[in-house]
Amino acid sequence: MRIRSAVALLVLPGCLVADQSPKDTRSNFHDVTINWHLKNVDGTVMSACPQGFSTLVTHLYQQGYVEPPDALIKTPCTPEGSLTQPVATAGDFPVEDFVGGANFPYDAQKDIWMDVTEETQLVKAATSYVYYVETLASDLTIDFDIYPEGGVGVAAWTLKSSFTSAPIPSCTTAGVDEIEAAVRRYDAGEQAPFVVAGNWPCDAVDPYFYYDPTGNGTTLGGEFELGSGHTAALTPGDYEVELRGKRSGTVVGLGAGYLTSLYDENAAAMINSDPITITDR
Repeated sequence: MRIRSAVALLVLPGCLVADQSPKDTRSNFHDVTINWHLKNVDGTVMSACPQGFSTLVTHLYQQGYVEPPDALIKTPCTPEGSLTQPVATAGDFPVEDFVGGANFPYDAQKDIWMDVTEETQLVKAATSYVYYVETLASDLTIDFDIYPEGGVGVAAWTLKSSFTSAPIPSCTTAGVDEIEAAVRRYDAGEQAPFVVAGNWPCDAVDPYFYYDPTGNGTTLGGEFELGSGHTAALTPGDYEVELRGKRSGTVVGLGAGYLTSLYDENAAAMINSDPITITDR
C-alpha cells in the first residue's frame, strides 16, 4: 500500500518579524594614505628601525579616540613606508561584545597617529603627533615624520604693543613678516647661546600639530593668535625658548617661553610663551 503524505500551509494573520540585530551600515568611505619617515634628530632618515622595535601600529579613530577604531593596522617596522586604508565617515558599525549588541556611529572627524613599538605593544620607541581631521570629505594623504630620539616644539604666537600692552590684531599692523624660535637647554647654563630651531612667515598656519586644543585645521584657536609652526627636532630635555618677531630680517620683538621635548609619549610639545612684544614703529 502506498501511503501518501500531505503538507498543509497554515497562514495566520499578522506581520513578519523584522531582523532587529545590529547592521554594518558604514558609508561614505574615503581612502587615507599614510606615509611615514623615521628620522634622526638631524632630519636624516634612519637606516633601520630602533633596535628591538619591530612593529608599527597605525591608529585611525574618530575624533576623541572613540572606540571602536576605524582601523588598527600592524605592519613590520621600516624606516620609510606607506599604507592606504578606506575610512567610513557615516553610518553605524555593530559591536556584538555588548549585551544585546550595539551600534556605534561613524562621522567625518578623525584622530590619526602611529606608534613605533614591539610585538606586544607594551613598550614604544616613539609616538607620532596626532593628526586631527576636522572633516574627512575626500581622499587624504598624511606624512608623518617620527623622531625616535627626540621631539619637536609647537608654537602659536600672538603680538603685543610695547607702548599700549594691547594685542596687535594682525602681522601687517605690527609690520612683522617672520617669526623665529630659538632654544637653549636649561642644563646648558645661562652663558650658552640660543640656537635657531624654526622660522615661519608671521601668518603661517601649521595643519599638522595641536597648536590649539581643538586640534589641527586652518582656524587658529585664540582670538589674537596670528600663526603657528613646529620646530626642528630636539633631543629630549627642558628648553628655554625665545620667540622673535622679525621685520625685514631685524628682530623687533621678543616673547619668552619654555618647552619640554619628549619622544615616547608626546612627539610634539606646546611652547608655552608670553606674547611677542613688538617695539612700536
